[in-house]
Amino acid sequence: MHKTMSEPRVAEDGVTFTVEVGFADRECLVSKNALAHLRRMKGGQQDYMEIYRAFEDQIHSVARRLVVAGVSGTPLVLGAAYFV
Repeated sequence: MHKTMSEPRVAEDGVTFTVEVGFADRECLVSKNALAHLRRMKGGQQDYMEIYRAFEDQIHSVARRLVVAGVSGTPLVLGAAYFV
């Protein structure tokens, strides 16, 4: 059986997305503060979704590490401190 992952979307607090770790999907949110921090690192005036896409691999890597480490929360919130 093939399942589809939900597309990332801009929410009030940041960008929501789903990561798969093992056989489980985990809802995540990269906060607006984290996205603003990443935007400053890159420079420019990209919107939140453009920044998410530019750093998608790094964001997903951080999210997976947090899931494996047992960090709780629904959604799992990735703040700026995870990208310093």
